[in-house]
Amino acid sequence: MTATGSNRGLVRLGVVVGLVAIFGVLWLTGLLVTVKPIGQTKSLAAVMGGGHAFDKVKYVDSIWTSRVLPTVEEHSIGLDALVSALEKNPAEACKEYGHSVGGTYSFLVSFAGSVTKVDTSTPLGSLLVDVPLSGAMLPVRVQIGPVILGTSIRDALKFISFEQFLNQMQYGSVADELNSRVEQDVLSKLDLKTLTGKRIGVKGAFTFDGTNPKNVVVTPITLTVK
Repeated sequence: MTATGSNRGLVRLGVVVGLVAIFGVLWLTGLLVTVKPIGQTKSLAAVMGGGHAFDKVKYVDSIWTSRVLPTVEEHSIGLDALVSALEKNPAEACKEYGHSVGGTYSFLVSFAGSVTKVDTSTPLGSLLVDVPLSGAMLPVRVQIGPVILGTSIRDALKFISFEQFLNQMQYGSVADELNSRVEQDVLSKLDLKTLTGKRIGVKGAFTFDGTNPKNVVVTPITLTVK
């Protein structure tokens, strides 16, 4: 093969490689689409829902009053008893009182205490509550939003499991909506400016970090001012 023929072969190879690379980029970014006849195109909600549109608000509506609140009322364990049990035997306490999601345990807990601080300096607002624990005071942080982090509520409810949903997006959206429901129905009604020094009662969810039972951050489900 002459030098000229070799160069032409290299050029052709370069063109083919370039076209393959462009095709790959278009495919991954979604710019390369298949045209379907009218009437066969699915909505984005349906596609993201695994082929079926999923309404997270409707789902939480269907369980909030009938299942979530009764479960919290009936199955919450006193925070003092739970912390003591976790300190004595974490594995046994987790199995007896908790619900495992991905190997991490969450619990439904109840407690009462005095609010020592209201922090609204960021959207991740919180209350610091002194809770009596074996003759001492345990400082507990209670999320008050408006941004509530984590999946503690969903994960502490044993009747909700990943297998009930089509994909991780649906499962995750349920956790988000449960947090939003607490913000709308419970936390938005609090008078935060007058809460410091008052005694409150809380029932909510707590996810154990696996190391320190006294590092307690609770996402409230019900909150009453005494």
